[in-house]
Amino acid sequence: MILSCERCSKQTAKLTKCNYCSKNDCVSCIRSTKKVHKIKHMAICKNCWGVMRNRRQFKNA
Repeated sequence: MILSCERCSKQTAKLTKCNYCSKNDCVSCIRSTKKVHKIKHMAICKNCWGVMRNRRQFKNA
């Protein structure tokens, strides 16, 4: 199933949800991801990376 990125409107098959703005973003719009637990992944998009409060929360997780 082909879906659209909510940030750049690019058509892609795989979208990742940002943990801070809850938008579904494509791989090129996701700034960084990290594995918090064995099965839980966190992602931050390029828009949220510019907000220092969100970036600090992501790095401390």
